[in-house]
Amino acid sequence: MRKIIFSPWPIILLLTIGLAVGMYSATPLLLDDHFYYQKFINTLAGGKFDLSILGFHGSDILAVPFHWIRKSPISQIEFQALCSLLLPLLAFLAGKSLFRSNIHGILLSVIITMMPFISFVYLRGWTGSSYMCLMLLTIYGASTKAKWTWLAWSFAILTKPFAFALFPLIVTLTPKSKSIFKRWKQVILGLSVVLTYLIIQYIQAGHIVVGTHSGVTEINVLQGPIRMLMNTAHSLQILFSVHNYYYPNPALTGAGNMMHTTPILIFLGLFNLLAPTKDSSSRSLNRALLAGALIGIGMNIPLDHMDHFYMQAGILIMIIAAIPMLIKYPIWIPIVLATLHFQWLYFYLQFQNTFQIGNVFFTVPLIVDILFLLYCLLNYKKIINGTYSLEHT
Repeated sequence: MRKIIFSPWPIILLLTIGLAVGMYSATPLLLDDHFYYQKFINTLAGGKFDLSILGFHGSDILAVPFHWIRKSPISQIEFQALCSLLLPLLAFLAGKSLFRSNIHGILLSVIITMMPFISFVYLRGWTGSSYMCLMLLTIYGASTKAKWTWLAWSFAILTKPFAFALFPLIVTLTPKSKSIFKRWKQVILGLSVVLTYLIIQYIQAGHIVVGTHSGVTEINVLQGPIRMLMNTAHSLQILFSVHNYYYPNPALTGAGNMMHTTPILIFLGLFNLLAPTKDSSSRSLNRALLAGALIGIGMNIPLDHMDHFYMQAGILIMIIAAIPMLIKYPIWIPIVLATLHFQWLYFYLQFQNTFQIGNVFFTVPLIVDILFLLYCLLNYKKIINGTYSLEHT
């Protein structure tokens, strides 16, 4: 009974159903970036590859076949919704393949699914869900030595360039080879796709388009040392506090300036990455994760401002680094779970009226809470006696 209930697939199915129920209860509102993304999809579906249209269009390219099937005026939002439903599965596959353990995969799947600022921002046309899917798919591919890893990585970078943070992990997970090309094949092919995209864009638009920010190019995207210093300080607040604000103009504080996960995971991830270990394979992986986190977060520092939407790559890596600590010290799991609930309240308060969100929006945290309580009941003797461990689960 216990093995059936807590095997990976029923849990993934329940998490996916929970997302679907919450999504069904909400109503998309077409805002800002969506119109650029949809325009690109419509244009490419009609046979023209127009990179002069504002936006990073990696996931939009992937949405074109979906558009051909659906022929919907909001196919971009519908494709992002589909990506949201894939998050529990892809997070599990990434965690399991990276750590060679089902329980690692289950924990990562639950944590990612408990982050509504990733799975539900599709309602306004943002690409958070496809971006996360592509990064998780890249990690899964790199961990399993898949030949297509470069393709997933390149589209992740073309969705949001901060996915370059996965570079150290890809290099570390690539099998050693005397051939330089084989050793760097995934990196060379992935960056070649990105470079080709940028060259075509420069030819068509006369400059590199930086997101959907009109007038921002490769020339003026970088900020001065004062703003960079302020961004560096602000990054610490974003990473290690629950509440936040937009320091250039506090009145404009919004969803991007709120914590999108629990700072407990950031603390645990950082502790794991900096703690000494005698295991050479763990040490090598931790070095790659630490370098990736620094790249993912550091790429934000020269920009106009830092927020959690921009920092998702670095934060994903920190979350992955925290998983072994949760396995080794499961006492942290209920604390992590409890503090992950804040995100659902924040999202609800921020977007309740915008997306007409009802109470069924909280289906995912309800499912996770029930599974957690059921698991505790089935293992209450070990928990009471202090003999409970996840290390050999």
